[in-house]
Amino acid sequence: MEIRKLLSKSGIRQLLLRPERRRSARMQPADLVAYYWTGGLPRPSQVFEIGVYGARIVAPAAYYRGTIVEFVFEDRAATLNNGVVSHHICIWGRVLRTVADGFCVEFAFKDAPQRRKFRQFLAGLKRRNEDETSTEETPETDTEETPIEQRPGSD
Repeated sequence: MEIRKLLSKSGIRQLLLRPERRRSARMQPADLVAYYWTGGLPRPSQVFEIGVYGARIVAPAAYYRGTIVEFVFEDRAATLNNGVVSHHICIWGRVLRTVADGFCVEFAFKDAPQRRKFRQFLAGLKRRNEDETSTEETPETDTEETPIEQRPGSD
């Protein structure tokens, strides 16, 4: 029964018009940069989107499809706020495709603990981004202080 439904026109249409084909959701973090070696000094490149399995990196020059690159992702906002510890992680990735403003990569984890550590890094990014948006959305309250009235004869 399930195969018939998939093969029907509506089933094929649903597969073709699926809004999101990625294995995991992606987020657009603020102040996340990627460093990678291009033959010279590594320069920070903005990370437009990132998820557990891949990222889209804004870069002037892209790699060829299939190139394996080691990336160092640095959360600059956390580094600036904390000032003590640099929040970064190193991950290998394979270039999937080039886009107009950079390239997209798929991450290659060597084992489950490395993937778990990367998920924790992303969870920290997500928490920080949620905290920033919640503080921006709260309206300012009236901060004017009310004067303290003194009782007569209590000088």
